[in-house]
Amino acid sequence: MPGRDIAGGLASEVSYQMWCFDLGYGSDATVRQFRDRADEETARAAGLVHAFQATADKLMLLERALAVRERVTAPDRQRLRLLREQFRGQAIAARAAADAAIGAAAALATFIRKGTLAQPGSVSEPRQMLLFAAG
Repeated sequence: MPGRDIAGGLASEVSYQMWCFDLGYGSDATVRQFRDRADEETARAAGLVHAFQATADKLMLLERALAVRERVTAPDRQRLRLLREQFRGQAIAARAAADAAIGAAAALATFIRKGTLAQPGSVSEPRQMLLFAAG
């Protein structure tokens, strides 16, 4: 199955939304509105990554504890199965949130570059914008 550019697809969708918003409210309002959106997406992604890390820590501790036991009980296996499911689900959610944050930042960077007629920036520029967006 070929890889999919989810962040690119989200950037395209957000770019269209920005274009529509710009028609009604102007470029300054559009930048403010979508900068807030990029900030929200970044905060959401960070929260999901922290939850994913906490589950990974719990899973690692449980697997380590079970590895040294001679016998693993059915309730322990059930706990392990549930933690693994939670781990997979949180990994998917964290990845989707990261793609959304990168897509929103890329669309915002493209909109700003087009509006200021600046030369295209580096590939990492949208991520760099996120670092300074909270400031």
